[in-house]
Order: sequence, then structure tokens, then C-alpha cells
Amino acid sequence: MNAGPTKKKGKKGNKDDSSVAKPPSKNTAVFVSHLPKDATIDEIAERFGKFGVIMEDDSGEPKIKMYADDNGNFIGDALVVYFMEASVILAIRLLDEAELRLGDPTTIMRVKKGEFNHKQGAEGEAPRRVVDKRKATQRIVKLKNKVGDWDFEDGFGPTEEVEEKPVIVESRVVVLKYMFTLQELQEYPSLLLDLKEDVREEAETVGDVTNVVLYDEEPDGIITVKFRDPISAKACIL
Repeated sequence: MNAGPTKKKGKKGNKDDSSVAKPPSKNTAVFVSHLPKDATIDEIAERFGKFGVIMEDDSGEPKIKMYADDNGNFIGDALVVYFMEASVILAIRLLDEAELRLGDPTTIMRVKKGEFNHKQGAEGEAPRRVVDKRKATQRIVKLKNKVGDWDFEDGFGPTEEVEEKPVIVESRVVVLKYMFTLQELQEYPSLLLDLKEDVREEAETVGDVTNVVLYDEEPDGIITVKFRDPISAKACIL
């Protein structure tokens, strides 16, 4: 009688599974530190939910893990899991060194990409849990619907309107108004180049800029900035 664990037999001719390269898993989590000790899941969800749809657990609660010490006291670190990878980039750009509670400088947070070994300790990975596939599918459909309701026009979360809306195409172009007057351009000929350089330099702090156009005959003083991706354009107007 064989006392050891039985080996799983693969199909004939197949190579060992360990030699097969597996696609990298998506990382949709951000790790947040320096949170106030009295922070709640609700206010973290509200602040981070403005930059993407947060995953939900089986009970429909936001997937946010708040870390505690041995006595059960919150230590100011949390893991927020988004539904889409793009939300991670946006949250890091706009929330790192930002305030959890607007206007309160004592609540400045640090935000970076989450890693699944954060706070795991010496025990390593937790055992896999059994997943109810039907519930998981329903949850994913619900989250996809939330993404469909996202208002990319103002960048501040899902719209509250229930009626059907036309599909909003994310733009890579930001329009800046009242940046100059026609009289200023006439009086200072070098202003045109200086303005374009200043706008490009400022815009590149949030993303890659591909083009800056100054409309020197436009009375509203319009300058357009074209970014390489729509996420940078959204970050520019927030």
C-alpha cells in the first residue's frame, strides 16, 4: 500500500505543468498607508471610489482590507482592490500624498501599487477558499454595469441618473479656456511660445503630452493639450 501522496497523472505526451509559462495575473489593488487611526471603510471607499469601481466581496461590501495590530487596533494601513487596472494608475497619481479628508492636512496618505504579500506574515499565503461560481459571475456582471455607468466627463464617479445615456468616448484632448487675450498676444509677440512651453511643462506632470495648440485668433484664449492616453487627460482636469 502506497503511504505517500498520490501523484496526479497528466495526459500522455504533455510536459510538466511547471514548465508552462503562465500569463501574469492582473494587479488591481493599491496599498494605502498613513491613514488616520479613526478612518472607516466607508470613508476610504468613498474617497477611492471616485477614481474607479471598487471590487466587492460575497456580501456586496467594498473589498478593502484594513490592517490591525495584535490587539485589533487599526494601524493606518489598508489595501483597496479595484475592478480595473486603469483605476490603480489613476488612484496613485491623484491620491498619493493627498488628504483622505479634504482640508485636513493631518490625513495625508501614501498610495502605491498593492502587493499580495503585504502583511501576510511568516505563514505565507492563506489557503484557497471555495468560490461559488454563480455568485462570482453575478458579482462580476454587477461590477461591469457599474463601469458602464461611470461618468468619464467629470471624472467623479458613477452618475446618479437612471435613464439610459449615450456611450461616452474617453478623450485624450483637454481644452483650456481664457489662457490669454488677443490684446496680450499683440503686445507681447513672444507670449505665444512662452505659453505653449509653460502649458506643456505643467501638463507633463500628469502624463505624456503629444501636442499643444494655441489658437491665436480665438477670443476665448483657447489652448488644447493632447495626451498619449485618456487617463492622463482625466488627471489633468481633476
